[in-house]
Amino acid sequence: MRSAALRWGYLLAGLLFLLALLGVRGQIERARYRALRSEHAALVARAAALEAAYAEATSPARVLAWARAHGFVPLAEGRWAR
Repeated sequence: MRSAALRWGYLLAGLLFLLALLGVRGQIERARYRALRSEHAALVARAAALEAAYAEATSPARVLAWARAHGFVPLAEGRWAR
């Protein structure tokens, strides 16, 4: 009887140890997941800012101002300049 109780005790202790390891692993994964989520949010915000900057830099008015500053003239003005 005593050896059976001892075997059950060892089995229970082993299962509790495995459960503790599983809990620790879950906590580590949870911390990693939170870090990845915050990094993802930062990257999404950076992408939105870059898209806004790109839209502002390539707007037709901005391109026209750049072209005029560098000596380009609209096609209609160029035809009649001869």
